[in-house]
Amino acid sequence: MKTFLYTTMMLALCTTANAQSAYDAQNMANSDLNGTARYIGMGGALGALGADLSTMGNNPAGTGLYRRSDASFTFGGVFTGNAGAMGHDRGRMSFDQAGVLFALGGTGGDLRNINFGVNYQKKRNFLSNFSGDLNLGGGSQTFQLAEMATDAYYDDNNFGILADHTAPMRNATTGELVYDGIFDDNYVAWKDGVNKDFQFIGVPASSSNYRRATYGSNSQIDLNLSANIADRFFAGIAVGIYTMGYDREAAYSERTDYADYTIRNKYHFSADGVDVKFGVIFRPIEDSPFRFGLTAHTPIWYKVRDYNSLSVNANTIYNHTIEGNWTTEEFEYNFRTPWKFGISLGHTVGTFLALGAEYEYSDLSSCKYYYNHSKGYASDFDPQNGNIKANLKGQHTVKLGVEAKPADAFSVRVGYNFVSSPFKNDAYNHLDYNSSFTETDYTNWKAIHRITFGLGYRYKGGYIDLAYQYQAQNGDFYAYDYEGNYAAYSETGAAATPTPMRISNNRSQIVATLGFKF
Repeated sequence: MKTFLYTTMMLALCTTANAQSAYDAQNMANSDLNGTARYIGMGGALGALGADLSTMGNNPAGTGLYRRSDASFTFGGVFTGNAGAMGHDRGRMSFDQAGVLFALGGTGGDLRNINFGVNYQKKRNFLSNFSGDLNLGGGSQTFQLAEMATDAYYDDNNFGILADHTAPMRNATTGELVYDGIFDDNYVAWKDGVNKDFQFIGVPASSSNYRRATYGSNSQIDLNLSANIADRFFAGIAVGIYTMGYDREAAYSERTDYADYTIRNKYHFSADGVDVKFGVIFRPIEDSPFRFGLTAHTPIWYKVRDYNSLSVNANTIYNHTIEGNWTTEEFEYNFRTPWKFGISLGHTVGTFLALGAEYEYSDLSSCKYYYNHSKGYASDFDPQNGNIKANLKGQHTVKLGVEAKPADAFSVRVGYNFVSSPFKNDAYNHLDYNSSFTETDYTNWKAIHRITFGLGYRYKGGYIDLAYQYQAQNGDFYAYDYEGNYAAYSETGAAATPTPMRISNNRSQIVATLGFKF
């Protein structure tokens, strides 16, 4: 049973707001394991160990362990486990980190150091590809399209091509393009105690194919201030500034007894955001190097701009060639990620071994879309925010890392990074006929497992680090979602149920960091 089913949407609802979903919310809220090669090589488990520029974006107290100034930059490449799609390559080069920290010294007494740093880091690389034939299990995307067209009929009683270009899916499902040949209509005298004298009917697919490519990134710049008090207590604060750009292109094709058609979708959003991160590290035993850290990250407050487009091309049994295109106006709104809290442990054995462990938690169901509340639009995103609460859940992240030094100048690192799935077991993507969002497919991604490995070389005044990371993630892909509001029968008289397809988002990353101490 689906956890959340919308009632009929009022036409007064702003149609452009429907482009926002729980699936794009988790996309904006999540992050990759990225940063310096040392940070990646240890699985990100440096929250209590510190002394790395990438800790500004995780535990800003970690820079308090610096005694000398540091500068570094990191570059590399990301390679997906799937072949390129939609004209895009399977891999790309990437500039992942650049930062500097100034160790300003202390004021005497217990205040040993006050440090200030700035660090750029790629928070998320959106590169992914998927292409292949689908097994719909006797179903068809036309079942969902027909259902949406029936919704439109009872709301509008209007089958003409609508002039409202802010709702491409509404135009496609209620206009001549999809109605005239891709699916059929049928007379139903009485259904579920309601007199329904008309409905559209989907047509089972004999074959189907799907292609999708995503690309873009979310970058952050952290401004960090930290302090070292008596080598026992370290505190830090960082202000994060975020710039995000995301593009998704997809093409869905089906062949039925009525037509063969392709629906192409393009979606783009860009965003700018800000947050504040707080962190502390304690060394509770004076003669022991063991320490633990605590972190709290405020939500990231984003200002978002997005638009999307849809095009339909079809050849029907009526010898019709159907074509149509719609593009929405750019739409602006706000988005808020959840709070994030973390605890970390660190221990060193002489200068030979460093051990790190970390746990983070954020409740993705508390993500929220909103307008400027002062303008009186606080409730316009209630359906989308209800969708988030129904489909997303708390997310757990575990980081483990080990660094060993077989010689003073050389380091070997291994790490493991686990991120739990953000989706509830029965999550699904609701799509209204009057939505500006136009893709019927969605993927319920499972947990992420990352294995990392790194090497380091230290020389007088500088260092070189290398790291490799492999990410494994599977997901259940749904080509469409038939909600069953109407009796969308197949030719055999049985309602079609979406059949998920297992897909993967596996990828590899290789990075190198060049740094200088001064």
